Amino acid sequence: MQLRDVISSRLLRLVDDGRAGRADRDGDDGLDRPVHRTVTIDLPDPRRFVSPGDLVLTGLIWLRQDPERPDAYVRILVEAGAAALGAGEAEFGHVPSALEEACTRHGLPLLAIGVNVSFTSIAEFVARRQAGARVGNLAALVDRHRRLTTAGGTGGGAEALLELLWSELDLRAHLVSPTGRLVAGTRPALPEETATALAARFLTAERSRRRPPHRTRVHTTAYSLFPVRSGPGAGAAPTDWLVAVEADSGDWPGEHIDLVERLAALMAVERAGRHADRAPGRRAAGRLLGPLESPAGGGVAAPSEAAARLATTLTGADGPGDGVRWQPVAARWETLTGGAPVADLLEEVLLHPRCLGPDAAHRIAVTATGDAGEAVAFVLLARGEELTSEAVRHVAGAALPLALRDGERLSLGLGDPVEDAADLRHAVAEARHARQVAAAPRTAGTGPASSVGVCGPADMASHVMSLLPLIPAEVRRAFSRRLLSPLYEYDRRHHSDLVPTLRSFLDHDGSWARCGESLHLHVNSLRYRISRIESLTGRNLARLEDKMDFVAALRMH
Repeated sequence: MQLRDVISSRLLRLVDDGRAGRADRDGDDGLDRPVHRTVTIDLPDPRRFVSPGDLVLTGLIWLRQDPERPDAYVRILVEAGAAALGAGEAEFGHVPSALEEACTRHGLPLLAIGVNVSFTSIAEFVARRQAGARVGNLAALVDRHRRLTTAGGTGGGAEALLELLWSELDLRAHLVSPTGRLVAGTRPALPEETATALAARFLTAERSRRRPPHRTRVHTTAYSLFPVRSGPGAGAAPTDWLVAVEADSGDWPGEHIDLVERLAALMAVERAGRHADRAPGRRAAGRLLGPLESPAGGGVAAPSEAAARLATTLTGADGPGDGVRWQPVAARWETLTGGAPVADLLEEVLLHPRCLGPDAAHRIAVTATGDAGEAVAFVLLARGEELTSEAVRHVAGAALPLALRDGERLSLGLGDPVEDAADLRHAVAEARHARQVAAAPRTAGTGPASSVGVCGPADMASHVMSLLPLIPAEVRRAFSRRLLSPLYEYDRRHHSDLVPTLRSFLDHDGSWARCGESLHLHVNSLRYRISRIESLTGRNLARLEDKMDFVAALRMH
């Protein structure tokens, strides 16, 4: 902004020092000088605090203490590059002539500040006008970045866009994935806990269809969350990223919000470019999955050749080197409301550094399968490395459940790592079996329910009951019905509690004392109920096989 813009605010007026009369001769009345900021100071020697372009505001207390000081004071301001001097009239009731004459001698514009005008109001006016100008400058830079990316050039990426926001508007911002992965951001970097909390709150707000930006607070810091859609022009999706700006946008002017939304739209373009960079790996993963799914497996050579091509695509012309292994991951999105981009969501989970470290983008390839809602990922592992179900469960279960609607469930299964591509067929089958186990709904006694389930090889081997989901649903229901229906029917007719008694007896490992205490029953009463259960079902609860059948039937019911 220029000095004439400050005068036009009517907060200050130009003291008639004769400069306007000379404007016809030298073409300079000082009003075109740029003003960068205001500085308020009443020290007799202000040189340490004045920078080029400053509008210096003073209450003239120093002048009453040293009436001979005006000439030296003005000379210091001119040498420091000050744009003008604003003198308050409260101390003397007017601007002293000695100061006016000094400003005339040294060519420094002098402004009078009336007693009813506060220095704060002047500083706020300059700051607001400067902010508006900076928004305009940033908007021009954003347009330039958009033109560069549209023309196939490079605008510097998401990091450059966020740096523009910081350098031009002093706004710290961070680009975060729906799993809480920090994609880019200004320093200091967001802690993982904060990034995950912001992703969770963003997904909650998006699911409720609230209009962005979404305002929230983590600990003592306010954030405004802007969506970065999965693609330019795309609608809201669980795979959307977010821009988290460290500020409360509630009192922002419209142009500020519009500017950040334009930045977010540009980041969507950047994201689409990253997605396109991984397209060769997706195609190579699809060519590998094909022979693994075919009845004959395409022969041993076909998967081996496809795996070698995928490894080269991911790691470069030299290939991955010796000692690498493959680990498949299967995912499925069970939904009542249509399909979902499960391949993109699986990729987001595996890209989180908690799963595979910071270089995961060059070690995973995800492909959608012929089954709607399913995807398979091939992960390239170094010697001794393994993707664990614990890490995947932590990442997938932190924020993603908040993106799922009623009736939706995301399940992920991990296969064992294999060195030979010929073993990938079995590893993929194992990953899909594990995914089926993860997809099975929780029942009483098996832990809390969740809309996101993860299962790995270690989970599959931990308990025989983990294999129940691999049995077809209709077979499970028929088995449970045949074994338990006499008990349910007896309870219905006699208003008794044989089924709850059976469940408690099994939960207490067949202990008469602990089960009786839990049910507030005398042991003799408990024995009577158990004998009635055995009589109705023809089973013997002293036998291990019959106990396991009852446990399975109750969990499958």
